[in-house]
Amino acid sequence: MAEVFMSKIFQFSTLGALMAGHVQGECHLRELLDSHAFGLGCSEAINGELTIFQGDVWEATAGKQPHPLDKHCVPFVQITTFHPEKTFGVRHITQDNAALLLREKISVQNLFLAVCIEAQFNEMVIRRPQPTADTERDIIQMADTQQEDRLLNITGRLVGFWTPELYGRISAAGFHFHFIDEKQKVSGHVLSFRAEEARISCEEKQTIEITHPDSQEYKNLTIDLSALDAIISGVEK
Repeated sequence: MAEVFMSKIFQFSTLGALMAGHVQGECHLRELLDSHAFGLGCSEAINGELTIFQGDVWEATAGKQPHPLDKHCVPFVQITTFHPEKTFGVRHITQDNAALLLREKISVQNLFLAVCIEAQFNEMVIRRPQPTADTERDIIQMADTQQEDRLLNITGRLVGFWTPELYGRISAAGFHFHFIDEKQKVSGHVLSFRAEEARISCEEKQTIEITHPDSQEYKNLTIDLSALDAIISGVEK
């Protein structure tokens, strides 16, 4: 990854395009990776949720352990280098109060942040998509068949971003986290979590750079804005 990525988030495609059904892999992951690479995304046809930490990419698919994925093209990714500016401990953190705890240390309402939360989690609820060879499967079909798992007393980290509400059609507004445990045996998109004690590390990102897919399919894509917000809320939250 070029050093210029250090102060910004590089994003390929948008959440809106992904929700509208553009799930073809067009972004070469390997070109974006270095030892500090940090982020999340999904694999082609939304067959897996991707977690990127310290240059490693892990794909989480229903019924399987996470496995490395770095040579593939993907339809959506958010990636940056991660050099935390603030690290602090918190108590009694949940999905619902995480933003409030973060606001005690930094003004977040208008900022993009890269955020990592490490803990022994009392409870972690994740989801993973069912794999398919059908590139025509839409996001609603994926969401209806995904596997949800409730994990208890598991140690690991949340990897993700804080996105201001203003940019909610570009990325998921608020927190968007993926989880991977310390042994790389369990991973997925985070639906909820709870921990008695945790360590939060974060870095402000002043710039988000978006590269659009170059395919004719993307150029011809119709995005129904009237339905988009409800789809994003239903699938990503």
